[in-house]
Amino acid sequence: MREVLWIAVLAVALIYSIALAGLYWLQGRLVYPLEQIEAFKNAELEQRTEAVIIRTADGLDLTMRYKAPPDGTAPTVILFHGNGEDLAQRGHIALEMIEAGYGVLLAEYRGYGGNPGKPHEAGLYADARAAYAYASARSSNIVLHGYSLGTGVAVQLAREATISALMLEAPFTSIVDVAAQRFWLFPVRLLARDRYESLAKIASIDAPLLIYGGTRDGVIPPAHFQRLFDAARGDKHLALIEDADHLNVWTMGGREHAMQFLASLQPARDTLQA
Repeated sequence: MREVLWIAVLAVALIYSIALAGLYWLQGRLVYPLEQIEAFKNAELEQRTEAVIIRTADGLDLTMRYKAPPDGTAPTVILFHGNGEDLAQRGHIALEMIEAGYGVLLAEYRGYGGNPGKPHEAGLYADARAAYAYASARSSNIVLHGYSLGTGVAVQLAREATISALMLEAPFTSIVDVAAQRFWLFPVRLLARDRYESLAKIASIDAPLLIYGGTRDGVIPPAHFQRLFDAARGDKHLALIEDADHLNVWTMGGREHAMQFLASLQPARDTLQA
């Protein structure tokens, strides 16, 4: 009986070790799904924006899409997308912002959308800096908008750059916190290579902030939104969109909050014009 028990214990330990090794080995694929998704085409987006090639500090040429603001003081919104999509899937938001009179830059990451390179945390930060350099050379009024994974990118850039405002859609406190809830059986806090520690950074951001997300988000628990809001300082706003999940926040009511927030920046824009 004792031998059978030991065999069972060893078998469980072996299975756990294999699963742990697999989780460590595959974490890059979990954070950045590299499988080719079906190309998402948006003819109107392609008509109303232009493809631009932006070089990163480490020498990668990344294709992004850009639409200049209609006048010199209108904000340019840089859109950072999530991990399981490409920039075209932020196209509906970009088009609505263009229609409202804003410029847009749909940022793209290394390894995404046919771009060279392999995604990782430091690399995506470098991509964001390159996008900001391009946009800020053409506009002095820059607003950052991040969605899901893109919120971690936007928060880091907001710490470093001069911006007019920051918008976070379905943000997390950190990638590690999300993974620890999902893979609670494993010591993911010790294993994680990429962390995106937004909660530790957000208090250092000195710009108006909007956080919005769905009350039924099954990917990033709404408690993350509240913790980030509580840690932020200064001019901050939180909108919890009733019945919205991780994918439909914008269409379920996020649009109205985002557009109202952008419109609230108008006094600063009028001052610049004067």
